[in-house]
Amino acid sequence: MKRKLFSLLLVIAMISTLLVGCGGDKNATNNTPSNDAVKGSDKSVVRMALWSAPAGIFNPVLLGDDYDGAVAGLIYEPLVEMNPKFEFESGLAEKWEISEDSKSITFYLRKDVKWHDGEPFTSEDVKYTFEFISDPGYAGNKFSQISAISGANDYKEGKSESIKGIEVIDDHTIKITTDEVFAPFLDKIAGIDVIPQHIWSKIEVSKALESTDILRNPVGTGPFKFEKFVPDQYVTVVKNEEYWAGAPKIDSIVLQVVNQDTAQAQMLSGEIDFMQLSSMNPDDLALYEDAGIQIQEVFYTSFQQMGVNVRNPLLADKKVRQALTYAIDRQGIVDSLLHGHGNVANTTYPPFFWSYPGDEAINTYDYSPEKAIEILTKEVGWEYKDGKMYADGKPVKFSLVYPTGNKARELSAPVIQENLKNIGIELDLQIMEFATMVAKVKDEKAFDLFLLGSGIGADPDVRNNFSTEAIETGSNYMGYSNPELDKLFEEGVKYIEIEKRKPIYFEAAKIINEDMPVIFLYNWSEGRAIAPKLKGVQSFAFGNYYKVNEWYIEK
Repeated sequence: MKRKLFSLLLVIAMISTLLVGCGGDKNATNNTPSNDAVKGSDKSVVRMALWSAPAGIFNPVLLGDDYDGAVAGLIYEPLVEMNPKFEFESGLAEKWEISEDSKSITFYLRKDVKWHDGEPFTSEDVKYTFEFISDPGYAGNKFSQISAISGANDYKEGKSESIKGIEVIDDHTIKITTDEVFAPFLDKIAGIDVIPQHIWSKIEVSKALESTDILRNPVGTGPFKFEKFVPDQYVTVVKNEEYWAGAPKIDSIVLQVVNQDTAQAQMLSGEIDFMQLSSMNPDDLALYEDAGIQIQEVFYTSFQQMGVNVRNPLLADKKVRQALTYAIDRQGIVDSLLHGHGNVANTTYPPFFWSYPGDEAINTYDYSPEKAIEILTKEVGWEYKDGKMYADGKPVKFSLVYPTGNKARELSAPVIQENLKNIGIELDLQIMEFATMVAKVKDEKAFDLFLLGSGIGADPDVRNNFSTEAIETGSNYMGYSNPELDKLFEEGVKYIEIEKRKPIYFEAAKIINEDMPVIFLYNWSEGRAIAPKLKGVQSFAFGNYYKVNEWYIEK
C-alpha cells in the first residue's frame, strides 16, 4: 500500500483525535470500546488490526477463516504447540509418550487447567472434541486431519458408538491410536484446539452452526477470555487470571476491523498496536522504522492460488489450466506487488521445504502468452482470431471471485485480468467480503476461478486441499480428483522418517504441478508491524500468539 508522505501526514493529522493503544491519551473512535488508560487506570490494552470482520463462529473446529481464527486463537488451546523453531512443545498436554510401533501416543494432561467458566479440564474434553469432529452431522473441515485415528471413520459413518482409537485412562491421561503410522500426528491431531464437553454436548453436532449464542460466547482454556463481540466492528478479550502458564501481562486485547486504506496512518499514529503487513513496500517499511515501529518478517509455507472449478467443462482439461498458468506474469506480480518479498510458486510446496522436488523436476511455466495461445489452439482445439479466444464457436469468458483482506491479492486480480485479455480471454472480476466469497465457492460452487491463500502447515500432508475425499470434507473447493495422487497421500503419512517420505511427496508435487488443480501464483513473506512499546511478540509462519501471555507494555 503505497502513499505519498504528504498525504500520509495529512491523514495522520485528521485522525489525531483517535484512540492510542498501549495506554495512549487520545479519545476513542466511535466503533471501538473506550480505553481504560484514558480514564486514568493502569490497565493495558493492545489493539490488533483485522482486515475483514469475523463471522462470529468462535469454535476452533467449526470456523472457516483466519478472522474467526484470530479470535479463537486467544481463547482455545491444543494438546501441543509449535514454537517459532518449528518444534513441538507442551500445551494442554504436559508431556507425551510415543509407543514403540509409533501408532499410539499417550498424552499426560496438565492438572491445573480450568475452563474459563471454572469447570475442570479433563481427558473427556479431548475425547469429546474428536467425537464432535467425527460426528456424522459435523459441518467443519477438520475431519481429514483426524481420520487416521482408529475407528474415526466407523464413528463418522454411524457404525460405532465410540472411537476405538481413543482411550481415556484417567482424568488427565488419554491415549490416541492410529491404524497405521501417521507421520503428522502431532501437527494434525494433537494440534487441534480442544472444546469443552460440558457446553457443546448439550446440542446436536448437526445444529452447532445454528447455535449462535454459544458460538459467540466462547469458553476456552487459553490465556484470554471472551468479553464482547460487536459484529463488523471489534472483538474484545480480557486476561485469564487463572491461566495455567501465568496470568497475561496485558489486561485486554481488542481485535478491531480496520480499513486497509487508513491502516498505515492508524499504525503510525498509535491507534493500532499490532498489524499484519500484506505489503512489504520499501517506502512503507522506511516510514514504520522511522517512527520506531518494530517490523518482524515472517516467511510462509503458504501460497496464493487461483483456484479452478474443474466441474466447468471449459476448465476440466489440464491443458487449459497449464495454458492459463503460462499466460499469467507471476514473476511480475512478485516483483511489483510483493516488492520481491516472495517467489513464483509452481506446486503446493515452497522451494525451501523438504518436500519440494527441485526446479529441475517440475515445469516452471515461465511467462509466455504465445505458449498459452499455442496450447489452447493446437492441443485443446480452441480458436484464436482477431484477438479473441473461442471454444465451440463462443467467446471464452470466466468469472474470478476474490475476497477483501489482502492488498497484494486484491491488486493481482486486475493484473490477471489483463494477462488473460492478452490471450483473448475475458475475465469478470467480482470482489466481495471474505465470508461471502467462501460461501460462494465452498457451498454454492458458483464460480469459475477464485483467489485465495492456502498452505501446508508444518507437514507436507495436503490431503485437505487436494484429495478426492476433501471435495466433500475439506478445502478441495475445485472438485479436483486424481486417484494416483490419493494413493501417494495415503502412503506419505505412513512413515515418520523424512528420508522415506521425500520420494513420495516429490512425486505428489510433480503430479500437482502437471495437473494444476489450482494455478499457483506465489509464495510470500509478510511483515508484522508492532508498536514501539509492545514487547515480547514472536510471530512466525504458524502463529502470532506464541507465549502471548508474556507480552507486555514497556513503561
